[in-house]
Amino acid sequence: PIRLHHPELSRTQVRERAVELLERVRLTPGESFAERRPHELSGGQRQRVAIARALAPGARFIVADEPVSMLDVSIRLGVLNLLADLQREENLGVLYITHDLATARHFSDEIMVLYKGDVVERGPADEVILNPQHEYTKTLLGAAPEPDNLGRLRDEVRTELGIAH
Repeated sequence: PIRLHHPELSRTQVRERAVELLERVRLTPGESFAERRPHELSGGQRQRVAIARALAPGARFIVADEPVSMLDVSIRLGVLNLLADLQREENLGVLYITHDLATARHFSDEIMVLYKGDVVERGPADEVILNPQHEYTKTLLGAAPEPDNLGRLRDEVRTELGIAH
């Protein structure tokens, strides 16, 4: 992305910018990570590279669609903290898309809940989480953290949409 958005930069300048971006997303030393191939990186490291790539053109706003859903629980917080730090320190706007309301609460100032493409609830993160008004929001909150409820949300949504189980 650097070469594409900044064709005026020399090969050396592109490399320096890549190392700088890798270090900005806490992949240090950046020189070492710049040499690695995707299969040599962990899931969390690959996600940080994806964030660096999104920042490469000088982005002031990024869309993070399920950025931690495929990561180990132990790695999720680090990636979320990185995004939060970039938001705060660099005034980066982030649209965080997730089905996991717990991470949304940790990360977001405001939460908007969509159901079948419509906004069904919107408000400050704590208010939406602690005092949900819409049934779908309540179902999301009730389904996510408890192992006994695994699959309940999926089945309820499929029933609502008329999809066979």
